[in-house]
Parts: sequence; C-alpha cells; structure tokens
Amino acid sequence: MRPAVLIETQCDFDSLMEGLAHAPQIAVDTESNSFFAYFERVCLIQISTEEEDYVIDPFSLRDLSAFCRILHAEHIQKVFHAASNDLIGIKRDFHCCTRNLFDTAVACKLLGHRKLGLAHVLAEHFGVTLDKKWQRCDWGKRPLKQEQIDYARLDTHYLIPLRHRLNQALMDHGLQEQARGIFLKICTQEVQTKVFQPNGFNHLKGAQNLDPLARRLLKDLYRYREREAKRRNRAPFRVLSNETLVRLAQNPPNSLEELNRVKGLPKSYHRSHMAQGLLQIIRRAPAKSEEMEA
Repeated sequence: MRPAVLIETQCDFDSLMEGLAHAPQIAVDTESNSFFAYFERVCLIQISTEEEDYVIDPFSLRDLSAFCRILHAEHIQKVFHAASNDLIGIKRDFHCCTRNLFDTAVACKLLGHRKLGLAHVLAEHFGVTLDKKWQRCDWGKRPLKQEQIDYARLDTHYLIPLRHRLNQALMDHGLQEQARGIFLKICTQEVQTKVFQPNGFNHLKGAQNLDPLARRLLKDLYRYREREAKRRNRAPFRVLSNETLVRLAQNPPNSLEELNRVKGLPKSYHRSHMAQGLLQIIRRAPAKSEEMEA
C-alpha cells in the first residue's frame, strides 16, 4: 500500500480536484470534532480513487468550491460508508450538495449483513483489521500526526472495491432500485440546527430521584453548562458530565474546598474564577426556591 497523499495547499487541492473530475467513482469520508467541540466542524476529508488515497486538511484551504462541484457532478459516483453524518457536515460547513451516492452501509443492510460498522465489513470482505486508537481523537488539533493520517486513509482505501462487490450483490438480488431510492433520500436530507432543550435535565440518570429543590438546582446547572459549552466551544459533557451535574444537585457544596472534593469535577474548576461562577449558581438556588414558594 502506497503512502497517502496529504493535501495542505490550495494549489495541490485544485490540482487534485481537476484530476478527480474524470474519475468514474471516488470514495469519500470525513472526520469531525463533535466529541470535543460544541460547534462541530469537518476537520479532515479523505478521498480515494482506484489508484491513490488522499487526506485533505480543509483548515489549510481558502476555497473548497471545486470539491462541491465534484460532489454535485452526476457522472461521478461518490462512495461513502454510512454517509448521513458526513453529508450533513459537508453541507453545513461547505454548502455542498451531493449527487450520485453509493452508501456501502446501506447496501450491506439491504443484503442482510448483521454488523454494519466499517471495521466489521472490511474484516469480513478483505480480512482487514482497523486500529480504533484514533477513532475518538480530536481531529481539530494541528499538526496532524502521521498515525492519524495512516488511520484516516483506511476509511476510504477499500470502499471502491467494496462498492463493486456490493453493487453486484444488489443486482443479483434485485435490490438496486431500492438502494438508489435510499441513496437519493440521504443526499436530500436537510441540516438540522442544534436546538438546546432546557428541560433535558429531566432525562439525566438520577434526576427523577431528586427532591424538588435539587431538581431546580439541576435545571440551573444544566443551563449553566450549556452556556459554558457555547462560550468555550467544548462539548457539554467535557464542561461538566451528567453524573457530576447530578452529584452537585444532590449535595451542593458551600465552599471552594467542598467543590474541589466533588467526584468528577474537571481540574479547570479548581481555579477560583471558574469555581466562583459555579458556586454562584449553587448558592442562588435556595433563594430562587423561596421566591417561587412566596
């Protein structure tokens, strides 16, 4: 297997897109930072042809319109595995619409595969074992490590030969038209704006066991976490975990010393300016409760 080609300049990117304009199929995948950031971004784009694997750093590019033209081109089939989230991210970040999709995960499902994850499918068809070490890494961090590039390229390297096998199986079982209908539906899905549900705290494990005062505090803490997650652009659970929110509501600390002893509290809250904001929310809760009862 030849090394993947890393694309980090506009010139190299434009040259690649020009070459891809004549390809019958390309395999595509993306990596995002949803596990780390509040405002998710596409952080990496992987593309494979029959001959080469390319890993594209979109952060280093000023113009991705040529990529959008490739995705929209009807004469080029775009092969994804479980395309839905990738296409939503691409549409959200780059305003690209995709046509002529082949989704290998959908094809596997129609053909009766029991396990649809890419690792299982590649192991079954090609005897390949994917290293999951980088699956949940922060793809928004730079510089990229060589191991990340090596991992990312494998997500597309086998997709075109996999597509050929699955397409033949769909034809053999008379499932091509059904597959095309599903592929089209995936391509036309709309990007849903993230909407915060202020009463979502009710669904946290342990919330239903809290008394009314603790429940009101949990609601305030839940809203506080959302504000902090937005402000710091961090995934909410990385600001404060659900378990920590419930612990704080169950046994509200009265001092910085008590707060620092709360299990699961991130180290960032051991600094006084972070801690004071959280303690302020906690101290306000009894007063708010008395106002509501008055």
